[in-house]
Amino acid sequence: MSLRINQNISAMSAHRFLASNDEALSKSIDKLSSGLRINSASDDAAGLVISENLRTQISGIQQASRNTQDGINMIKTTEASLNEIETQLRQMRDLTVHAANVNGNAASLSADQAQVAQAMNSINRIADQTEFAGVKLLRTQNISNKTFQVGSNSGQTATFELPASGYDGVSLTADMHVSSLGLASARNASSIGSKAYSAISIGQTENVTVIYTNATGTSKAVTASLNATTGDTLSHAITNINASLNDAGNIEAVATDQYGNVNANPADNTFLTIRQKAVADQSGNASVVVLSDKASADSKTGFTATPTRSTGQATGSIIDLTSGNTTQILQQIDDAMKKVNGLRVHLGAFQKNNLESNLTSLSVAKENLSASESAIRDTDMASEMVNFTKTQILMQSAQAMLTQANQAPQQILQMMK
Repeated sequence: MSLRINQNISAMSAHRFLASNDEALSKSIDKLSSGLRINSASDDAAGLVISENLRTQISGIQQASRNTQDGINMIKTTEASLNEIETQLRQMRDLTVHAANVNGNAASLSADQAQVAQAMNSINRIADQTEFAGVKLLRTQNISNKTFQVGSNSGQTATFELPASGYDGVSLTADMHVSSLGLASARNASSIGSKAYSAISIGQTENVTVIYTNATGTSKAVTASLNATTGDTLSHAITNINASLNDAGNIEAVATDQYGNVNANPADNTFLTIRQKAVADQSGNASVVVLSDKASADSKTGFTATPTRSTGQATGSIIDLTSGNTTQILQQIDDAMKKVNGLRVHLGAFQKNNLESNLTSLSVAKENLSASESAIRDTDMASEMVNFTKTQILMQSAQAMLTQANQAPQQILQMMK
């Protein structure tokens, strides 16, 4: 046995094992406290990369699941509105059946027609107001051709489309305005005046300002001045206004009836209407506003002081119970109900076969990916506790041996006495 003072090799060896055991104990504590086997790349570089990729997939699937659920909720919102539209159509059909049996009773027919008009207004209102998170669902821009991101990767989408073949003999559309359902004719964006020119005949002057907004939202304003020379008759007023509207673009003044319709019999066209030259796209942007300096409660001009706005939605009903043509009207309503039913059928099939089944598939994929990620990254707590206990014992043993090794040089002092 050799005894040295300058180099205590035994103590150095004990210290090396003590430091190694301390590092192992520290990592074991990290794993037990975090629940993760891999806390840094040094624990398992390859495992970390695989685990991070799996986490990315899991996160994407979770978002795809939320997207899919949003799509389901969007369809449920649409379905609820379609159910109410069908209720209105059913009421219109009942009124038509009743009208077919009133034997020409004008009062009953008028009452039935009034209810039909209100039902049509309700359908248009539902079509305009149905939306999900700011997305209009039943207007010209609607739920048809909407694409849902239902997967975690690019291209994993589902698109709701209506078949070109139609349904039960009718073409399908997701635009639920009565004009699209075949119950009303589309109307140009317009403003209708009740004999606006008649105030001119008593020597007055009327300044009419026309504010026209096209479908893209671009507005123009033009003022026409009517006097006894230029506007004492309907035709004179139309000519003068059209001359002033040359710079306004796609807009014109025409003679119509009180509903804005141009009738074949000129005698029926006694109202001055300023309108688009083409039917509006029903986007809600196109409008015609007419202001008159003669507008008041007792004025003979029909243009009101408050700006009136028409968005081109259908207002000219072709459901006229007073015509007595109830057989044709019933067919039109039945066809409209087929359009609504067809849309509901395809929405329901898309929800069940695409979105709900996808939601189930995503749940299974998330479960399996999470199991794989857990197997790679999570700590086996029981196994790690065994390792922790072993490392603790080795730490205590190394500490004891370091103490003994540090005491060995003391024996040299005994030799010097």
